[in-house]
Amino acid sequence: MAGENSNSQGFARVNSGPDLDRTMFFSDAVFAIAMTLLAVDIRVPQVPANELGAAVAAQLPEFGAYVLSFAVTAAYWLSHHRLFRLLRGFTGRLQQLNLVLLLFVALLGYATDMLAFYGDQVLGVVIYAAALGLIGTANTGLWIYCSRVGLFRDDVDPRLPAFAQVRAPVTPAVFLASIPIALLWSPQTAAWSWLGIVIINAALHGLGRRRTSSA
Repeated sequence: MAGENSNSQGFARVNSGPDLDRTMFFSDAVFAIAMTLLAVDIRVPQVPANELGAAVAAQLPEFGAYVLSFAVTAAYWLSHHRLFRLLRGFTGRLQQLNLVLLLFVALLGYATDMLAFYGDQVLGVVIYAAALGLIGTANTGLWIYCSRVGLFRDDVDPRLPAFAQVRAPVTPAVFLASIPIALLWSPQTAAWSWLGIVIINAALHGLGRRRTSSA
């Protein structure tokens, strides 16, 4: 029995602990590489000088997809960064959930190219919305898991993770909700629905500020 207890304690020490640095550094690297590759995929047109203006104009969908993907992924990274700065340590389950998040982040370049080149097609918009929605869903899952198992530090105001769990699902919910919109109406209507992310987050931000000032 003593040997079994010793083995279980050793296993627990390997799969959990206070050191979050390696997990954070690895996660930051995946986010950074994925976001950098968004720009690398945009190629300089190889055309005669008199056709350059038209060639650059033809690339506007690529630049639009790049800006959108960079902005949304930056918001996801900020949420991820804030979360790990508030934690007392890690568990094996937390690392597994984090790897699921990074699995979807690594597909960001593919999803962005689908939007850039097939943004007028239902499948192109559906793939993009699904990818961005899955990244956000995994990020939301991290917040929920950390709250349920008590991984937040003692000095963290409980209102902060509670508010984050309300705000984190907004972006993935809008992206995933746009999938049936693309299927039933049009890819353009689905893309316009993504503006709901800005509107809802702005409303939640204002609500959060009012609650803080009245507390």
